[in-house]
Amino acid sequence: MGAFDLVVPASLDQCLGFLEAHAEDAAVLAGGTDLGVAVRSGVKAPRAIVWVGRLQELRQFDRSGGRISFGPGFTHREIAGHRDLLSAETLRKAARSVGSPQVRNVATAGGNLANASPAADLYPPLLVLEAAIEVRSARKRSTVSVGDFVKGPGATALGPGELITGVSFQEPGRETFSDFVKIGLRNAVAISVANAAILASLDRDRFATVRIACGAVAPKPERMPRVEALLAGRGLTAELLREVEETASGECDPIADIRASREYRRHVVGVIVARLVGTAWHNLRGSA
Repeated sequence: MGAFDLVVPASLDQCLGFLEAHAEDAAVLAGGTDLGVAVRSGVKAPRAIVWVGRLQELRQFDRSGGRISFGPGFTHREIAGHRDLLSAETLRKAARSVGSPQVRNVATAGGNLANASPAADLYPPLLVLEAAIEVRSARKRSTVSVGDFVKGPGATALGPGELITGVSFQEPGRETFSDFVKIGLRNAVAISVANAAILASLDRDRFATVRIACGAVAPKPERMPRVEALLAGRGLTAELLREVEETASGECDPIADIRASREYRRHVVGVIVARLVGTAWHNLRGSA
């Protein structure tokens, strides 16, 4: 591991100023669960590492006006257990699925998003929540939808000197149901072979809102518009559930790697999407 300078900014403005001046050779450190591996393995060799763990500006939480927003410094443990996120159970459940307790204690939402792994577990929940990501630099502030933020494996909309400073979404209503499923090679400390999230609501025994997103089965996490369109305005039957499974399998574009073949990923994404749809249907009808 090469030598580097460790920078500990005292404020967000100081942090953004340093990142602007050293945009080409600085890396941001929050929990370090991804960056630490990359630096030790030589994949990344920054000349400066900027630790943002003390910046309270990145740890704000707000639930007002029907909208929830939180800073990128929130750890997966904090998201998983946050009572003000009970209406977004899909996000809490995804956070609980990440790594081990030791990893969840330090790994942050901002790191999960900035790393932009196709298998990142927070992306599918944030996609179905139609979340927005706030990005800031020393000179400007902007907001981008989570779907536009991730560009591909390891690639995001972050420009030189920019930092994720917030995540926000409209709080789901009481009439909605959300969930998350992850398939890995073991029950913990495993990268997703496939994952999926759903947010749904009913209107008179028919699906009204249906949002479904999957990860680890395409170059980036994506919504599944063909499956959503198939379900919209319809009541669930065994035949429709079979169509959902077949459509979901055909809508993904996975790779083969050491964790699973392309064919297995296509099969399993159909299974977990159908499982989520069935679970949503039964829970929503049971609460009606």
